Amino acid sequence: MIDERAPWQRLGFKLKLGLRARSEAEWLPSNDLFGNRAARAKQIALKKRLLAKHHQDVFSAMPCTNAAGDEVLALVRQHLTAYHHDHARDDRPHDDRMAPAVAGLHPLDRAARLVPEDLLLLAPFPEAAADDKTAVKWHLVAASLCFPAHWVLAEKMNKPLAAIHDPVPHYDERLAGPVDRFFDKMTIGPISARMNWSLQIGTDLFTPHRAQRQAAAGDLDNHQLCLRLENQTLRKLPQTGFVLFTIRTHIEPVSRWKHTPNALDDLAKMLNNMSRESQSYKGALLYAGALAKST
Repeated sequence: MIDERAPWQRLGFKLKLGLRARSEAEWLPSNDLFGNRAARAKQIALKKRLLAKHHQDVFSAMPCTNAAGDEVLALVRQHLTAYHHDHARDDRPHDDRMAPAVAGLHPLDRAARLVPEDLLLLAPFPEAAADDKTAVKWHLVAASLCFPAHWVLAEKMNKPLAAIHDPVPHYDERLAGPVDRFFDKMTIGPISARMNWSLQIGTDLFTPHRAQRQAAAGDLDNHQLCLRLENQTLRKLPQTGFVLFTIRTHIEPVSRWKHTPNALDDLAKMLNNMSRESQSYKGALLYAGALAKST
């Protein structure tokens, strides 16, 4: 049976890992979750423009990451060859005149140009713990992040997970421990997946600055208020032991669900029931007016 509920009705709003197993065939889905057949090609084209014009804003890698990047590139190529027969799956140049430009790219950069997903690498770093023992902290060491949801890549590089999520309300008390334990216990082979949703005005994918958010004007019929849904996966690389985090972003007007039973009422209630810290972080007050006019 098809689940016709809106994403927020299925996922809720409470901060949780919510991980599910995913098969290799479904690792990097070909289709857009909302049936937009043009979305994939448009996102890949947008990524290439951002990488050409704003490379330092959307790509970063520490010196220790080339081997892990090679692993990612191989995995992406293999996956596209096996499961995406209708999409490009080879970044290797067939024209020797193109070779220098391609050869100079970090392998993670090359891999990210083949898919609409953002690709991020995390590596384990030993750190001294309070009890004089050695603890492992997972740091962001490389990323192709063309579609950030209100965070700046340069501010997160080489930081551990807790520091990366520092602006997220209640992360330290509810998720820091479970996330760290999950990373420490990850094994090679399984793929874990989760969904994360938020709201935004307009359909821009490159939205690094939270302070630039604007309030919704009018009601839902102008399609300004949009759902931003992130389809995320985690897998451990077999050779380096780094963790690859992928993010496929989908954006759809909230008006899509205006006739779905209780969808808009449920969304308004969720925003209202969040803690004040979460309301501020999520921009709940920016969207309340548009929802009130439509419910």
